[in-house]
Amino acid sequence: KKAKAKAKRDVRLTKNGQNTPTGNGCLSTLKSGKACPRPRMSELIPYCKTCSKKGDPSLKAVQHPRFGKILIATRKLPKPYYVAWWGKQLPKSKLPKKRLEWALQTTSGYIDAVPHSGSLLKFCGCAGPSEVPTIDFMSRSDCLLQKGANMGAIIFRTLKDIPRNHQLTMMYNYDEQSTEEFFRKMGIARGDVGTSKYPALRKASAGPAPWQKKAKRG
Repeated sequence: KKAKAKAKRDVRLTKNGQNTPTGNGCLSTLKSGKACPRPRMSELIPYCKTCSKKGDPSLKAVQHPRFGKILIATRKLPKPYYVAWWGKQLPKSKLPKKRLEWALQTTSGYIDAVPHSGSLLKFCGCAGPSEVPTIDFMSRSDCLLQKGANMGAIIFRTLKDIPRNHQLTMMYNYDEQSTEEFFRKMGIARGDVGTSKYPALRKASAGPAPWQKKAKRG
């Protein structure tokens, strides 16, 4: 009874009803917007056992017509919404070369999310030249990180309100210029990722998306 009472007291919610990144509760939220009621699987990974396998119900990885998998919101997400990039923590020397470019570098090595189906942030698309990033590292993003641990998580937070079925997008490097360089090194042309089915928030200077222009003409 004492343990249950302590766990109940330790539940802390953000202004949007999400469990806090440094609390004891699972970071996921249900499609209703309520916080996942289950405890996190460990002090290092901020998701419960169920959500660590299936992913946050408020997010979903879907197929993009050109760019592989992308990450969308299954409901309107008011900012800030917290999401963890989590997985196996290991030094660069032990990370398979084919995963190096897509692993998250931290102060304690790299986090490889590829083997973990419920680690959804790895599917986040890169904002294109006409688009804005909607998620980035939160302040003290390494608050759950422990040097030498087998698993690790870095916390991100959304920068804008994200409408239902819209993509979460980020920069794949420090800023837009370094992101362009990242794509050049990979031999990939950086393009806009928004589609009519899964839009991405756009720069004000970019104007309407191509499908929006067609709709107006129609």
